[in-house]
Amino acid sequence: MSDPSKQTDNEQTPEPDNAQTENESVDQSQLNPKKRIKRSWVLFSVLVLLVVLLTMRDDLRQNAIESSENAVRYVAFDILGWSPRDIFIWRLRVTGLLDSPLGQRWAEAVDLAGEQPVQAGRQYRTTEFFASDEVEAHVYQVTLERGEKLIWEFSRLDSAESRLYASLERREKNAQEWSTVTELDADDSTNSQVVSKAGDYRIVLQPELFASAEYLLAMANGGSLSFPVEGAAQREIGSFFGVDRDGGARKHHGVDIFAEKGTPVTAVIDGYVRTGTSARGGEHVWLSGSMIGFGSARYYYAHLDSFAVESGDRVKRGDILGYVGNTGNAITTPPHLHFGIYSGGPVDPAPFLKPEPELPD
Repeated sequence: MSDPSKQTDNEQTPEPDNAQTENESVDQSQLNPKKRIKRSWVLFSVLVLLVVLLTMRDDLRQNAIESSENAVRYVAFDILGWSPRDIFIWRLRVTGLLDSPLGQRWAEAVDLAGEQPVQAGRQYRTTEFFASDEVEAHVYQVTLERGEKLIWEFSRLDSAESRLYASLERREKNAQEWSTVTELDADDSTNSQVVSKAGDYRIVLQPELFASAEYLLAMANGGSLSFPVEGAAQREIGSFFGVDRDGGARKHHGVDIFAEKGTPVTAVIDGYVRTGTSARGGEHVWLSGSMIGFGSARYYYAHLDSFAVESGDRVKRGDILGYVGNTGNAITTPPHLHFGIYSGGPVDPAPFLKPEPELPD
């Protein structure tokens, strides 16, 4: 058999095609450098134009500066976990001031104040002053459980333009290091943070070197969810999370809130519901922030006497879902709502259901 890859003597390759191909390759080799030079000049011209625009146009320059600052803040705070103080310490290091006695005092001031922090408790409010000739920091600390909410109001009472560094920091249980949760703005508004990890939380305040500052700080903590039984409160919880069930064969994955049969139970969030009936939970409702029930916490209402919703309904916080009963395996107990929270597993609902925080006057 002949090898199709080899040509016979009488096979001729058309000359015109070869000639055209060679001419094209010559033309391409001559044109490519010219195109590259032209493209370089175009890119350089665009760059020059952008520099000119940023120089001449205040609005564009301001947008570019803000974008750069936002990018730096994201990397520093969200990725590296730095606080505004850490940025200032880095600046002191760059200028060589960090190694001076004054720089060392400033850098160690928070650790010194943190040895004896102010214990804020459920509610706290204060007005304090930093003198320009003093090097100190103020630390306000509280211990919180997962599901609690911390609220605060922070404002400057002076008109100075100096920086007053303020941040909310967290130290998880059995940990030594503090990490930054968020920066505090002195904007006179009420801000909040729902606790996702149990531990110690503190608000740290410190002015830059040689700066004076006067501020007001109010803070409070409490539950992050409304109570799911109408007219009831924490005192109606009769069985808590984690206690033994069935002779120790399983744990109680919720809290039991006792109330009269027929008392309305309400949605603790906006979301979607799914109703059902089972031997253990009886008439029950699952409430989730998403329609498919994934990507958000799920709230479980069990032992209901009857429903006020149907599967797939969209509800608002405070809407009635059903009524307290003792269906399922609660048939021999007084009427109550078994309320559970599931987010990567069962979560203790009690901290979520504390009275919602209110700032002191």
